[in-house]
Amino acid sequence: MTSGSKISLEELNRKLADPSLSEQELQKYFLVDDEKSGPFNPVLEINRELVTVPATPEGRARSAALLNSANFISRLRRQAAFHNRIGSGDYKGPIIVSEGDSWFQYPFRLMDVIDQLMKHYAIFSLDAAGDTLSNMLRQAEYMDAIENTGASIFLFSGGGNDVVAGGNLAAHLFDFDPALPPEAHLRPSFEALLDDAIGMYGKLVRQVAKAFPKVQILCHGYDYTIPAKGNWLGKPMESRGIKDPDFQRAIARVMIDRFNERLSLLQSSSARLNYINCRNIVGATEWFDELHPTDNGYAKVAQKFAALIEQFASRARDVEHKASKARAGRAKAPSAATAALETPSRPAAASSRATDGPSGMSLHIGLNMVSAAHYAGWDGPLRACEFDASDMQEIAAALGYDTKSLLTKEATRQNVISEVKRAARDLKEGDIFLISYSGHGGQLPDFNNDEDDSTDETWCLYDGQLVDDELYGLWSEFRAGVRVLVVSDSCHSGTVVRAGVADGHALTNGHAVAAGIPRAMPIDVATRTFRQNRDFYARLGASISLGEGRNLTREITSPISCSVRLISGCQDNQVSLDGIGNGAFTAALISTWNHGRFTRDYAAFHRAIMMKLPPDQTPNHWQVGPRNPIYDAQTPFAI
Repeated sequence: MTSGSKISLEELNRKLADPSLSEQELQKYFLVDDEKSGPFNPVLEINRELVTVPATPEGRARSAALLNSANFISRLRRQAAFHNRIGSGDYKGPIIVSEGDSWFQYPFRLMDVIDQLMKHYAIFSLDAAGDTLSNMLRQAEYMDAIENTGASIFLFSGGGNDVVAGGNLAAHLFDFDPALPPEAHLRPSFEALLDDAIGMYGKLVRQVAKAFPKVQILCHGYDYTIPAKGNWLGKPMESRGIKDPDFQRAIARVMIDRFNERLSLLQSSSARLNYINCRNIVGATEWFDELHPTDNGYAKVAQKFAALIEQFASRARDVEHKASKARAGRAKAPSAATAALETPSRPAAASSRATDGPSGMSLHIGLNMVSAAHYAGWDGPLRACEFDASDMQEIAAALGYDTKSLLTKEATRQNVISEVKRAARDLKEGDIFLISYSGHGGQLPDFNNDEDDSTDETWCLYDGQLVDDELYGLWSEFRAGVRVLVVSDSCHSGTVVRAGVADGHALTNGHAVAAGIPRAMPIDVATRTFRQNRDFYARLGASISLGEGRNLTREITSPISCSVRLISGCQDNQVSLDGIGNGAFTAALISTWNHGRFTRDYAAFHRAIMMKLPPDQTPNHWQVGPRNPIYDAQTPFAI
């Protein structure tokens, strides 16, 4: 020991290498350099009141090297503790892997969530302060760790950097306006940041759930932080003229709420993700800085995790960990070790959803002809529509959907409407309904004055047309949080899922008219069909009238609760081409899907399909209902 109460750098290194010393005992030797720190990326400095740092170039270099390796040293200490606990042979709790940011690893200076949980559980920690969602996803260290340890629970923490815009929050704020509420001071770009973050969350969750279907994933939202004079919230807000502390806190609450809302939504679409709501857990005096709780605050958050871990571990308490000693002390362990723990089903307390997670139903409609009795002597022969329906059903079945097809004479108005209503009745929040249609597209006079072109788009079912207004009415029967995916290979199908034209939803534009064999009811047939069935369509139009002749979209007058996405074969003013094996659009879709090898999101899927079609057939990508960023970021057709 050096003189007085100080220790040398060498002695500090020895303490750091001693696994018997807790990080709490090492806290006093470190301070935080606020100026050098990033959001969720604390930079430490030596507490020179307790550690002697030689005032020489060599001494400064050794001090810097120690601090630069703080994350690495902390990870090694934790992993040594994990192996020691497992190797003892006495541990009967669950095996856990953790990956996260500074809420899961704030090295030495704070007793973070994982530090608190490691008092009771064997946790193989991959956490690193400052780690980002994109980096965690890219490296995917958690995949090997889950397999090698035989873990039954995966703890994940991320997105904090995104919530505070990576230290660039000012760019996503408007200048202070006393006439505007707090939420109006956040630019739309902030929403895009969160959507991007939740998209990465979703990819990570699906990756783990697919490879380890029995592993439970626990994640958390952040608590209501308190902006102070820090670099991440307070100062960026002040730079925009937002100086009132209460107003700053109100904006921060909106930011935290929006992130938590997305995590809750993600949970509804995953069978194995368990979101922990940490809002109103950390007390006002339990914040170490703008973004991190104190030890006491972290202890409260850890209690929320522990309560859920206990529910999952309750059925595994008496399981003998036969492979535990073999796993301890070596990097690799047999993947069969996963079977050593019997993973309980999701406890009811974790979510109000069913324990089996989201499910999918699909309906596939294909008509190679229609009834001449309804269509004024025209039977509309086509070649490949039934093939389209069968191929789309094959895609859905391979992904686990409960599928049904309606081909030609079975594809009546009553049958289609009944099947859609059945799906609306049976599907719950987080589920998905896929409906594909291949056949003729038609047009009718606009009875309810909701179309800019005075024309309603239709699907030509066997015994009558199904109007876009009717489809919209069917979507209104689905529960909130249900995803609806419509794939329409027909003419005039660019916006067939909706009633009226809603600004901002169309994602592409096309103006040319396709040549070849179109899936379109000829205009003279459309006219004769309408005149022959005038009373039927007039009554139908009256039943879905918006009233008072107002030229308003049904999205404004009758908003729906589910999120509907249409990928169609063409624009409203175009026609889709029929083919031999498939329609042109369906053939391009199947080729792009490539037996499930396509792994990007819906927007990329639409663009890739468009590149395979001629310029005069431009597929559309259209959405109505509440925005669902989880849905946006998913791989096409994913349940």
